[in-house]
Amino acid sequence: MHKIFKALLLGLAAGIIDIIPMIFQGLSWEANISALLHWLGLGIIITFARLPLTSWASGMLIALLTGIPIAVLAYPTDPISVFPIIIFSTVLGGLLGYTSDRLINNMP
Repeated sequence: MHKIFKALLLGLAAGIIDIIPMIFQGLSWEANISALLHWLGLGIIITFARLPLTSWASGMLIALLTGIPIAVLAYPTDPISVFPIIIFSTVLGGLLGYTSDRLINNMP
């Protein structure tokens, strides 16, 4: 299986984990689709980014840097949502960085 396809699958998994609580909260379909597309893109970016950090720290940093603008957009309508956005970005970004390094980048 090609590395980009694997990176998209990991991003899809992270996106599904991210949108499950959003669906239960009754957020709009636009917000759910936006989050899923965000994580699909991050699956590729985090997998192939080369930062002078460990894989999980690189994933956390990239996901946090891309999650902050989303939190800023969400703040005027729902200030409480900023904390889950930042927490999910940090945790899922670290997990995505770690798993992509183990499953994709360190393959023979």
